[in-house]
Amino acid sequence: MSPLTDADARERIKTDTAATLFVDAGAGSGKTRSLVDRVRTLVLEDRVPLREIAAVTFTEKAGAELRDRLRDTFESVYRTERRARREADGAADEPPPDSRERLAADALDDLDGAAIGTLHSFAQRILTTHPIEAGLPPLVEVLDEVASSVAFDARWSVLQRELLDEESLAQPVRLALAAGVKLDHLRSLARAFQSDWDLIEDRVLSQGPPEPAPPEAGDLVAEARAIAARADECTDDGDRFLERLAALDG
Repeated sequence: MSPLTDADARERIKTDTAATLFVDAGAGSGKTRSLVDRVRTLVLEDRVPLREIAAVTFTEKAGAELRDRLRDTFESVYRTERRARREADGAADEPPPDSRERLAADALDDLDGAAIGTLHSFAQRILTTHPIEAGLPPLVEVLDEVASSVAFDARWSVLQRELLDEESLAQPVRLALAAGVKLDHLRSLARAFQSDWDLIEDRVLSQGPPEPAPPEAGDLVAEARAIAARADECTDDGDRFLERLAALDG
């Protein structure tokens, strides 16, 4: 098999741990393999404990795959080094502290608690470890996707009642419903605000009050009130538009 054209770059990713590198490569090109090799070098050659290394991925699936590959790598190193030591001197005791066997064993012990996963999980790790410094309650808890969805549904049930019961909100909501807006639309809007809560102040509240209605809007209001004033001319008491007319007349 001919050598890869980017073999030098791959070798640098693996061994040049003192440099900060930006790697741009397509899917399936071996980025995860290169990351595993780099972590392996940090642990076995540079003697950096795995618990002091952060490996951030885009998805939870990628994080799980990276963790599995690292486990396979360090287990292979541990078995190989242990077998070689036993064949050399027949020793069955604990390996020397600085041996590759011991470093691989320590990495396996640290693996389950290592900072390997998505950016969100890494951020959560920092916040739960240093809540006071981050200005958070010491027992702050970050909900997973399922728990967050359940909590939102509970809040929406309360908000939905408030939208219809609160006098200052009921009138705009009724007008919106009359214009074709559905409660599902408001629910989607509330969920969007929850998902992007950090953008509300800059992108929603910073917009200021809406611009005043154009002059012709006053004519429309006058015509609407003129129609509402003729509500007593309706011959069908069950006409559902009557209540809308009463609201307009107010």
